[in-house]
Amino acid sequence: MDGILFFILVLVAIAALFRIDFVFYLVYLLFGAYLLSRWWLERSLSGVRVQHEYESRAFVGDHVRVCLRVCNDSWLPVPWLRIHESLPIHLISPNFYRAVISLLPGQERVLEYELHCRHRGYYALGPLLVSSGDPLGIRTVERDQDCSEALTVYPRVFGLEQLGLQAQSPFGEIASRQRLMEDPARIIGVRPYVESDSLRHIHWKTTATTGTLQVKRFEPAISVESMVLINLCRADYTVNRYVAASELAIEAAASIANHLIDRRQTVGLGTTGFDPLNPEQGAAYLPPHKGRAHLMQMLDLLGRIELAEEGQFEPLLRQVRQHLGWGGTAIVITPDLDPALEATLLLVRRQGIHLLVVLVDPHGPPREVRARMEQVGVPCHVLWREEDLDVWR
Repeated sequence: MDGILFFILVLVAIAALFRIDFVFYLVYLLFGAYLLSRWWLERSLSGVRVQHEYESRAFVGDHVRVCLRVCNDSWLPVPWLRIHESLPIHLISPNFYRAVISLLPGQERVLEYELHCRHRGYYALGPLLVSSGDPLGIRTVERDQDCSEALTVYPRVFGLEQLGLQAQSPFGEIASRQRLMEDPARIIGVRPYVESDSLRHIHWKTTATTGTLQVKRFEPAISVESMVLINLCRADYTVNRYVAASELAIEAAASIANHLIDRRQTVGLGTTGFDPLNPEQGAAYLPPHKGRAHLMQMLDLLGRIELAEEGQFEPLLRQVRQHLGWGGTAIVITPDLDPALEATLLLVRRQGIHLLVVLVDPHGPPREVRARMEQVGVPCHVLWREEDLDVWR
């Protein structure tokens, strides 16, 4: 029972016992104010609407400005309105936003705060708590606003110039490290000249403007169908490096996918990680496609994916033949290679799939793993930190 209601009942008992008219008048006044406060709060607070306006996707290092648009749709004024929104500690410190405002009938106010995207991840905003009271200060009511908002912070993307991919489709029956076949009738830009470029492809107008040799970039005539596969099973990572190594694996996958999309290639994504939006799903797949829209889908998945406590990488690798045609390329990003995984890689290679292996947390000497992979014709790279991605620049 509210304190004011208990006080009114006490006054009613006193008025009835001593038969004092003034006390009866005071009871009527307080009871009317009590009813007015309840009616006022129910009408005014139900008309308050809060909307978020912000970019729901960002990269590491970006600053995201969040606008809270608070509207009073009722015809009653709101004397005071307190807004409290809980926020992830990785995005803002302290991890909340508070504001107190007043709203006239039909008035709209815009509040702003800034989030700092320091780490990759999928962050839910809220809950948002709104509280208000009547003009007499008799009663206060709190209400949770149904604002299911989230921010996805993409991983870092490095510009990679050459990956050394091998695929039979554009290169004929013998795999090589040459460039993809290009159509000279379709120019998509220019780039700096390197020694292996033909003098016939020099873009003389741009060379004269920049003062350095520039050559034409052509659109590939045939696409390489690729699949990026990431091992995010926590048990396969070492205890002291599982955070850094898994983040490096995700950044490498994002960089490779971005590089292939820029070259207008067909690329897909598969991972054993945990997806917060699909907690019941095991391995996550995005079939191979082209275009920037598909790249955004892959970055969405890479932004919110997490290490999985359970699962195995070998079944994901065995199913790559369902998503890649003969002669396609599987880019395998894994912490280390054990005998079971090496056997699975050889099985996939016998099925006509070319392989590129990237190790981010090798448990033993990397040279031995590289030597074993090179004996079977599988390129193998080792990444220990972000700077190692420069081997492909």
